[in-house]
Amino acid sequence: MQYKIARLGGIFIPLILLFIIINPPSGYSSQPSTKQMNDVVKIAVDKSIPPYSYIDENGNLKGFNIDLLDAMERYTNLTFEYLPVNWNDALTMLRNKEVDAVMATVPTAERNKTFSFTKVYQYLYFNFFQRANLPHITEINDIENHTLAVIKDDITEIFALDWMNKTHKKVYLVYVDTPQEALELVNSNSVDLFLYEIHTASYLITKLSLNNVKLTDVEAFSMPIAIAVRKDLPWLVQELNHAIDAVKNSGEYTSIYNKWFNPSTSPVPWYFYYALAAFIISLAVIGVIGFKYKKSEERIKEQKRRIMNLVALSQTLMEKMPIGILYIRDGQCLYANPEALKIFKYNFEELNKNKLFTPLLSGKEEVMIKTKDGKTKWVYVKSMDYKGGKIISIIDITERKNLETMEKERFEYLNNMLDALRNPMQNILLASENIENEEMQKIIKNEIDKIIDILREEPE
Repeated sequence: MQYKIARLGGIFIPLILLFIIINPPSGYSSQPSTKQMNDVVKIAVDKSIPPYSYIDENGNLKGFNIDLLDAMERYTNLTFEYLPVNWNDALTMLRNKEVDAVMATVPTAERNKTFSFTKVYQYLYFNFFQRANLPHITEINDIENHTLAVIKDDITEIFALDWMNKTHKKVYLVYVDTPQEALELVNSNSVDLFLYEIHTASYLITKLSLNNVKLTDVEAFSMPIAIAVRKDLPWLVQELNHAIDAVKNSGEYTSIYNKWFNPSTSPVPWYFYYALAAFIISLAVIGVIGFKYKKSEERIKEQKRRIMNLVALSQTLMEKMPIGILYIRDGQCLYANPEALKIFKYNFEELNKNKLFTPLLSGKEEVMIKTKDGKTKWVYVKSMDYKGGKIISIIDITERKNLETMEKERFEYLNNMLDALRNPMQNILLASENIENEEMQKIIKNEIDKIIDILREEPE
């Protein structure tokens, strides 16, 4: 399987939202005229990456990617045929035209020469996993001289090789066919590390009860994923892009995402999305935008359509936002987007079980939290009351707080140094009034030595 992950810069979200309100998505436009009616499209799907796509105990193909494709199929006149395969076979089948497309593929410059790609439909994060009895990996350089399991032709292999080329450090790659195989090797102490997508690896660790495997603090990279398509099928790219837009604009995408990655025993009430739409508008400082229409009835209809587009847009933006968003009501977190979970480093169930969101309700704008790995983080908090609950946005400001602390310590150091220099400088000035006197010259020399010693001191 190939993954790709990227992060949207926070500054672009308001601009995107404003643009789409002015130019609503054309999710329900007419179908592309070049597609063939009732074509069967063969799509290769990695069969071993739960919860994205996998074969369950009954032999059924399930997962986020499958539900998404099923929803996309309803917005086309095509029939999707899924071919569950191992990842290292998928792109070979696409090159040989044995399939028409491959789900969940990272577009790279090299692959763009051979395949076409749809628009991005998901964002993923890749972390290192280690055997528990290995000294804890806290930074990327700690992987040097260790064995690392990777899947052949996967984006993780590309990352590992590129890292070795750039740093001239060595890791020993152990090639496997599936993430399950890699994690079992780590669990049995046969391999030190495994680099993989965090949701899939965590799912398998829990399912297989791999007690000797744990998540490290090192997030290797993040990238977006799309669907790879044969170069000779440009109409299929257009058709799949249309279907992706339609699924997202309808709100189905958010429901599918929450089903597989953010399950909640308490369903988010329908009005939450309307409140979130209003909240996003207030964050973006978007003014009221209107158009003149000849007839009042047409104007009302257009306004309703824009509201529905905005609600659907709010739903799809939640999982992409670089801002953590939570909805808390009656002492429970009913919703937490991927960025919020990433900041806390806990999954949704752990967030609720341990009431980790409680500090966010203090009313303070800057709040200190503890992450799953025991580290301290600072987050900037904004909240909005709605229907007896709170919609809360959080931004990780740990780096800024650390810089502020460093600057404060530096200032205190300089201030102390100036205090220490004051007396030697005064003595030198006094002695210089009678500089011809040998005693005064000795005093000046001694005081200069003191100044040099002070200036040589390193700040703690």
